[in-house]
Amino acid sequence: MPSIRHRKSWKEGMEIEIDLIRSSPYQPRLIFDQANLKAEIEKDGLLSDLVVRKKGEFFELIDGERRWRALKELGWKTVPVQVVDVDDKIARLSVYKLNKIRENYTVEEEANYFKKLSDEGMTPLEISKELNVDFHWVLAHINAFKFPEDIQSAVWTKQISMSHIAALESVIGKNMEEAVLAAREILNRKLTVAETKKIVRAREMERKAKVEEMRIKAVEKILPTIAPEIPKPEAPEELEEAAEALMERAQMIREGASTPGMSMRLAEPIEVERMPRIEEEQDFMQTIKGLREKIEMLEKEKERLLESRDFLKQALSFNCPYCNHACVIYREGDRYWVE
Repeated sequence: MPSIRHRKSWKEGMEIEIDLIRSSPYQPRLIFDQANLKAEIEKDGLLSDLVVRKKGEFFELIDGERRWRALKELGWKTVPVQVVDVDDKIARLSVYKLNKIRENYTVEEEANYFKKLSDEGMTPLEISKELNVDFHWVLAHINAFKFPEDIQSAVWTKQISMSHIAALESVIGKNMEEAVLAAREILNRKLTVAETKKIVRAREMERKAKVEEMRIKAVEKILPTIAPEIPKPEAPEELEEAAEALMERAQMIREGASTPGMSMRLAEPIEVERMPRIEEEQDFMQTIKGLREKIEMLEKEKERLLESRDFLKQALSFNCPYCNHACVIYREGDRYWVE
């Protein structure tokens, strides 16, 4: 706290009316025990000046609130002070650090202080950096206010530690109802922090598995429209019809298209039409072989499309049913993954 240590910024030896002094808005203390302090002041006098800063027509306490309250109860009209010129940032830091040095804060006091700074627009990271306090510790204190009052009360009375709340950080960020249930489980089963972390990890894995299942189901719904299944001829009649259609096409190609209409027909997809059965067994088997080769080629083409990331990136972009954000589905063999 350089601004307080540098005596050149102090106005020494000032004595001001005690009613002109106001409590700091950044004071974390909720409870002030003045009984012993009043006895000491009555016996030895005030051994150190109060530290204040000028705020309009009044003076705002930086250090010495417990002494100021004791002096008011003792009936002092004026009090010696040191006036320092500090901005809000230094005032916040000074009040927090000086009080903490003398006596650690209760859980509720520190939580209320962090919440006040958060309500004023500071992020947990900014609070952490300014006060030199661990980020997750700050966030846990702020998160405590997201729970119902009975859970908050359990936290303030240390039935649930702030380390427990920190362990629930990921759950609080995703599902507050689940976090409340977890907090009640901690309370009822008297879980340790290590046990809580283990439960959180297990439930996180379950949640990820459910999300993956939901995404795969979404993929399976749209895959048939993008890469539809190619029906395989199985019955003898189906094989004969497909073979005859291929033979007709081959014959047309050999003879060549004699009319524009015929050229257009050649450009059309193969359509299986019912035709007379092939009588020659040798030709029939040759045709079946060619048909199987054609089916294998189509199957390979289908697999190639399914393995093509570029194809899937274009075709399978959709909103995830769990997070409602745009996702891209990729496939490798029988496995899918999401980005």
